[in-house]
Amino acid sequence: MAGGYFFFYLPYVKAQESQAQATRFLMDTSVDISAFGRDAETYVKQAFGEMERLEEVLSRHIVHSEVAKINSSAGEWVSVSEPTIEVISLGLEIGELTKGAFDITVGVLVSLWGFGTGDYKVPSSEEIAEALATIDYRKVEVDKAGKRVRIPEGSVLDLGGIAKGYIVDQARSYLVKHRMQRAIVNAGGDISVIGARPDGTPWRVGVQNPNDPSQISWVIPLQNNSVVTSGDYQRFFIQDGARWHHILDPRTGYPARELKSVTIVAQSAARADALSTAVFVLGWEKGKELVEKLPGVEGILVGSDNQVWISSGLAESAVTL
Repeated sequence: MAGGYFFFYLPYVKAQESQAQATRFLMDTSVDISAFGRDAETYVKQAFGEMERLEEVLSRHIVHSEVAKINSSAGEWVSVSEPTIEVISLGLEIGELTKGAFDITVGVLVSLWGFGTGDYKVPSSEEIAEALATIDYRKVEVDKAGKRVRIPEGSVLDLGGIAKGYIVDQARSYLVKHRMQRAIVNAGGDISVIGARPDGTPWRVGVQNPNDPSQISWVIPLQNNSVVTSGDYQRFFIQDGARWHHILDPRTGYPARELKSVTIVAQSAARADALSTAVFVLGWEKGKELVEKLPGVEGILVGSDNQVWISSGLAESAVTL
């Protein structure tokens, strides 16, 4: 559920390479693609086209999207395309892995708090209870062979915690398919890279200090993988002197409080996207346990008490500033 925070990369470009860079506003954030290779400008433009197409499919806030159709037809089977099947299936997998700490049926709860609409408010306990009754990833039915999805009446799918990462993955795959030698796709902090810098060293990505987002606290090396951060400083509102952020625990209905930020490194941006949210909700101990047990996954956790944990696979390579 990354968005609204700052990552940076430090490129190093061979003079003989064709380089293209472009920025567009998609998925409610600034998206930047830099690619290096033959006809890079053409393929960057086409990668953006693919991202735009997928947003039209996966955003519940676009009325003609497949997700919006699933929600408006709750209780009925809805025919969908392969991307929708893939994103929902991965979301259900992460839901099962985390025992509901990540749940794609949180739409009613997210709307109740005003995230996505800007109509922020702290709901009553009665409203929270009603919203929780609509949340249960286990009740989502996916017919992969028939390419159909059905959700229970009253439930609302929200793929905001995973779709952006998936769309970044697809843009990256498109650039790989067209033989871009190296590239970076950055969608508001959901980052995926192709290859390494021309000198053979990994790309370097800076991770914000959650207490001062204008500052970088760590630099992570990236090569043919992805990184996503979820933080309580990204989207929040103040009511009655209290700060309420957007990373909601689908089991309690309230913002998760044990952590300030979670950074996940994984091969897939979609998986990193979902896991960053899930680990944030799981909290300090269970979040660390999950990161350490998953192959190919690394992370940085910052607790509400500012304690920092860096996973074993990142401990030597991540640079603390």
